[in-house]
Amino acid sequence: LRKKNIYPIWGKPLLHWSIKAALDSKKVDAVWVTTEDDEIAEVAVESGANLFKRNPKFSDDNTYKMVAIRNCFNSIEFSGSAVVSLQANSPEITGDILDEAIDTFFKYDRNELISVDKNLMMNAAFRIMRPWYVNQKELSTKTGVFVCDVHDIHTIDDIKLIEGRTQR
Repeated sequence: LRKKNIYPIWGKPLLHWSIKAALDSKKVDAVWVTTEDDEIAEVAVESGANLFKRNPKFSDDNTYKMVAIRNCFNSIEFSGSAVVSLQANSPEITGDILDEAIDTFFKYDRNELISVDKNLMMNAAFRIMRPWYVNQKELSTKTGVFVCDVHDIHTIDDIKLIEGRTQR
């Protein structure tokens, strides 16, 4: 899906819904979007996020998401006890889901918590991690999962599916 992160769903750009979820969360203190794209940057700021202009060397299709997250994290002032990475293409995420996941993260004293579907397959909607975990390069340990049955958008059929099953 071309320009997926700003493709409209429920009358707003796709990215808007992840930002809204983070802003609606009672446990998220600051919302940052890292991008090199001017259109995405505009949507991010209009939706209420702080903007970190991504270094062009971390902007190609071969750059792993964690590299971009590290670049932003190591460039901003951060004082929280957890970092939440949200995918723009999971618009069914809500502040309540995030709050419950963050509670689970701390209740079970995890270093990392990843979102999974009902079959326990990673759906990549979000990842919660300790701040020091952002710069880790080894395999994760002390990781937990959080079941949330949300659908990632990759095609126009995904948009139709989500608009048909979830109302906003």
